[in-house]
Amino acid sequence: MKMLSFGTCVAVIGVLCVAVGAGAVNIVPRSMEGHRSSLKAKLTLSNGTICTVTLEGVGCPLGMCSRVKVRENNTDSIWLDGLVSVRGISHGAGPVTASVKFIDGSERRASIIVVNRMLYVQGHFGQTEKLDIGSLSKIDFE
Repeated sequence: MKMLSFGTCVAVIGVLCVAVGAGAVNIVPRSMEGHRSSLKAKLTLSNGTICTVTLEGVGCPLGMCSRVKVRENNTDSIWLDGLVSVRGISHGAGPVTASVKFIDGSERRASIIVVNRMLYVQGHFGQTEKLDIGSLSKIDFE
């Protein structure tokens, strides 16, 4: 039986990695289809500072949970690309309560679960930075 050369083995492994990686990148769960991520938003911090960011997703201090939706205590989720603004944000520990306004003009009070209270935003040099929703007074989506 003939053995493959080291170079051939490396080439085969490389092709497999690229093929598997390319397939994984194109997989979009059906429940996420049609929703956008990397949304532009204007954040107003509690101290009045305003900054424009690209919102990459939401999660907890350990990592991002979702790029397209935030989970709420009372309902399944809120699609980030369906929001116009978030106001009246609570500043305590635990779930964050806020008034959310939707693109369709409707508005309601929401209670965002603890593991979704961190915003992941694109920071300097393309680095992702974390920002606690409780440190904001409002969010306006552009």
